Amino acid sequence: MRDEWLEISNKFPTIELDEFVIMPNHMHGIIQIVDDMYIKNNDADVGATLVVARNETNRAGTMENRAGTRPAPTVGNIVGAFKSLTTNEYIRRVKSGEIPSFETYIWQRNYYEHIIRDEKALANIREYIEGNPKNWQDDENFRIA
Repeated sequence: MRDEWLEISNKFPTIELDEFVIMPNHMHGIIQIVDDMYIKNNDADVGATLVVARNETNRAGTMENRAGTRPAPTVGNIVGAFKSLTTNEYIRRVKSGEIPSFETYIWQRNYYEHIIRDEKALANIREYIEGNPKNWQDDENFRIA
């Protein structure tokens, strides 16, 4: 699962991965969505997608110059890609006999997200993620395999 987590930064060049930990039945990770062009031009942390002019043919068959957008990935896009990568790897390993299959779903339907708004919050969340493994036995989801 670690390799698939790291792979998502190759699939989405406008993200940076930060602290993460993989637990027995869940994971925590920090994803920073960055758009270097926007940040360099505006010295800001967040912003709208770039508007790009493109030529299109309208219904009458005439070329028009239209403004389109280059959509930034959403957290849902990124999490969905990660879940897909890990599910495909799980299926590959089950088919090859490396691991047994199991009856339940690999992933829950949704995920929890939180916007980190400042450096103090970022430091606190990094500390929580780093400390999560040592607190596993106290976790409400703790299970002995």
